[in-house]
Amino acid sequence: MIRKVLFFLAIISSTAMVAQKPQRIGYIDMEYILENVPEYTDAQARLNAKVVTWQQKLDALKREIEIMKTDLSNEKPLLTKELISEREEDIQIKEEDLRKLQAAYFGPKGDLYLLRKQLVKPVQDQIYNAVQNIATRKKYDIVLDKSSDLIMLYANKKFDISELVLNSIVKGRKKAQLEKKKTKRAADVDKAGENVQKRLDAKAQNRADLEARLKQQQEAKAKLREERKKAAEEKRKKRLEEIENRKKQSIQAKSGKTVKEQVTPENTKATDSVQKATINSVKDSIKNSKRAALLERLKRQQEAKAKLRAEQRKAAEEKRKKRLEEIEKRKKAKEREKENNN
Repeated sequence: MIRKVLFFLAIISSTAMVAQKPQRIGYIDMEYILENVPEYTDAQARLNAKVVTWQQKLDALKREIEIMKTDLSNEKPLLTKELISEREEDIQIKEEDLRKLQAAYFGPKGDLYLLRKQLVKPVQDQIYNAVQNIATRKKYDIVLDKSSDLIMLYANKKFDISELVLNSIVKGRKKAQLEKKKTKRAADVDKAGENVQKRLDAKAQNRADLEARLKQQQEAKAKLREERKKAAEEKRKKRLEEIENRKKQSIQAKSGKTVKEQVTPENTKATDSVQKATINSVKDSIKNSKRAALLERLKRQQEAKAKLRAEQRKAAEEKRKKRLEEIEKRKKAKEREKENNN
């Protein structure tokens, strides 16, 4: 206390000695600043909660020692010297544990010191940095702390820079929050770009899968057409063979009659003409049947292709609408976020 007073008087005397150069002196109210910094109040609340917990443990150990002492005092006339010595030794051990625990919690390098350094020191560093910046910018030669033990008999309010320090801390906090938001926004944009790329890749993969399926379907249809063509050719050959066999059987039956007809060139020519007409009629019938069947298959294939194209076109249109809706939703969300930030 006396040292601080002497230091303050030394500052005043040194200021008077260099009166030819005006000195700018400012002061701050550290208690007022700390009370208005949310980080400090939160840290102090956590610190107080820890102190209460530690103090409860110490009080419990103290009560245990008091109970041990009371029990020893009441039972001492009934105990031997050896038992009394053991009880006293147990009490000493408990008291030593209590001192060690007090030192561990509230000692110079104890848990309280370390926790305060961890929680409160960052806030104090912010304040000291703000004071240095303001003193440099405003050209203050000396900045004092009004809430310390240093006695200030009079302080002009215009030299109080506590509000400047608070504003500097608030600006720094807002700047840090803004940087955090920018980083988060950039991460969200990158993530959205990755999602868009993934959707594009998925779309390309779906298109490739669709083309592969269409190719397989076309190959299967071509194979089916070849098989049907081969089967129709074999069937046609079989029918021609059957007609030829019937023709031979008919000729044999006619030649084996009991009453033979006289064979003349005119009869032979007429018979051949009838047989040729019959064969041509059968061939025309087979061709017409095959042509009708082929036209029917082509019609069904065209209808199936048209239906498949319509389904693919409908699915592509739905996917495009859905993608446009998603893009519109993201655009609106970004606009709302931008309005909220502004």
